[in-house]
Amino acid sequence: MKTYFIIYVKNFDKSKIFYELLFNKKPIIDEPGMAEFELPGGAALGIMPDSSLEKLFGEDFKIEKNRKTLPQTELYFLVENALLLHNKAIQLGATEIRTFSKMDWGHKVAYSINHDGHILAFSEES
Repeated sequence: MKTYFIIYVKNFDKSKIFYELLFNKKPIIDEPGMAEFELPGGAALGIMPDSSLEKLFGEDFKIEKNRKTLPQTELYFLVENALLLHNKAIQLGATEIRTFSKMDWGHKVAYSINHDGHILAFSEES
C-alpha cells in the first residue's frame, strides 16, 4: 500500500526542478507530463502539468474556469529536519508565510507558498 499525492502545476519543468532540489533526489518516474518523487514514510508526490486536466477529464474541464486564485493544496511534511527543509524551499523561491513555531496540535511548523501556489508545511514533533 502506498499513498500518492498528485498536484497540478503551471510550469512542469520548473516544478520538477524545485522538488528535485528541495528533496535532493531525482524522480522515480520522469516522463513528459508526469514526475513522481518518493517521500518519507512510503508516500509519493506526483506532479503533472495543468494541461493534463483537460486530457484526463475532458474538454469541459478548462483550467481557466476551474483554477481558483486561493491555494488549493497544502503539502504537510512531518520530518526530522523541518526548519532546514523550510529554509531550502525559501532559497528555491518559495515565500515564507509563517515562521517556524509551535502549534496547538503539538508540532513545530513553518509554512511557505511555492511558485505554483501550493502551501508547503514542514513540521516536526516537539
